[in-house]
Amino acid sequence: MRTEKIKNKIAIVGHTKGIGKAISDLYKKKNYTVVGFSRSNGFDLEKQQNEILEQLDDCRLIVINAYAKKGQLELLKRIYGKYLYSNKKVAVITSTSGTSAGQDSEHTTKTYIEYCKMKKQLIGYISELQQELLQPGTMSVHDICPDTVRTEMSKGLWEDYPKLRSSDVAS
Repeated sequence: MRTEKIKNKIAIVGHTKGIGKAISDLYKKKNYTVVGFSRSNGFDLEKQQNEILEQLDDCRLIVINAYAKKGQLELLKRIYGKYLYSNKKVAVITSTSGTSAGQDSEHTTKTYIEYCKMKKQLIGYISELQQELLQPGTMSVHDICPDTVRTEMSKGLWEDYPKLRSSDVAS
């Protein structure tokens, strides 16, 4: 009975807008219980990681979507420490801005440069984890790095390129 509960429950950090909302909507349509964490329901990814971790035990899939400076990276590290020897799947929404090819050289604001730096660190950590997590019985971590997606974060960026819809990424 416990396995069934885990199988049908997922957690999404950053579930109220854009890609996170599209993922939440998709899984709700598939009759999953979705546990969402975002500022809109009182969760601050940087400051409330303990509270988030407490609610992940019976979630089979964890999606870390929200960007909050080092919040994504720190939460992933804590999930790894707590759930290494579980069968959980963790999907982390990163960004092509974390790669040298995906950075937009026309945008030089401090916020954008910091965003790119944090995403690059996150992608690097995920690559390291993926090498360690090849053993059976350990969690799996997947880097979902959509190219250009029409979200609040992408307004004004990569305007010459076609953009995916959030629902395209979710499916």
